[in-house]
Amino acid sequence: MVKLEEDFDDDLDELEDFKEEKSEIPCNYDYKSRRILVWVVEEEIQSMVEETLGTLLSLATIRVVSSEKKAIELSECEEWDTYVVDLTEEGVSNSEFVKMANNNPDVMLIALNYPYLNREDEQFAMYCEPTRKLFDKDFMNNQTEEPPLDKDND
Repeated sequence: MVKLEEDFDDDLDELEDFKEEKSEIPCNYDYKSRRILVWVVEEEIQSMVEETLGTLLSLATIRVVSSEKKAIELSECEEWDTYVVDLTEEGVSNSEFVKMANNNPDVMLIALNYPYLNREDEQFAMYCEPTRKLFDKDFMNNQTEEPPLDKDND
């Protein structure tokens, strides 16, 4: 079968439509009851992280801070259900904020690699759903835990 020039134009239009669709994030979830505190050390990427999480977690209250001191201050004076950090950022993994968050059973501590939240990256779409699921309390609560191994049956 010979393709006509018109067919190539149609194929090109379909390819452009696909590229446009790929960059959009489906917004089927409602996070309006969620309060998320995000600590981003690198000021250059704060707005990118805030915008991306705002898109992934529609209607959630998201507050981004740039210092550990501000994160601790806000965590003590306001109610949050989730803290977000990037453990690869310098000084975060052994910080007092992470220790405090890790010891609070009422709050989820989520560690993300912030460079993967760059919406301009062509692989970003691949990370959307897994990242969103990290914030989904219903999804996390429905995950079945592995039963402990019975030492007598080994």
